[in-house]
Amino acid sequence: QKKMKFFLSGLFLSFSVLSILIILLRHYLFELTIGWFLPALAGMVTVYFVLKASKKSSINLTKTIAIGFIIKMFYYGISLVLLIQYYTFQPIVFICSFTGFFLVLHIVEAILIKRISVLKRPN
Repeated sequence: QKKMKFFLSGLFLSFSVLSILIILLRHYLFELTIGWFLPALAGMVTVYFVLKASKKSSINLTKTIAIGFIIKMFYYGISLVLLIQYYTFQPIVFICSFTGFFLVLHIVEAILIKRISVLKRPN
């Protein structure tokens, strides 16, 4: 599907940036990777369910987006608490990595949802 390719292109681009950062900042492999992985996983799961819901109805799509938002907040909160409590790492590098990838991947996700919404809008 064209919409999924758009998200996968954004994911690939973000992974390419991650790879370059890992080459340049080898000592921060864990922080950089986790900072990319958390939003990448959330984005992939969200896009899967949003595309699935978009095939049904606009109401179903809206419900899926709302539920996805709530689940992601729990997911990020629990993930961050577990990381802070159980792992020793450089928090500044992780925060920068997480924030950057979070913003980029969620912008791509928002553009995708907007494209779907425009297509679902009744004329």
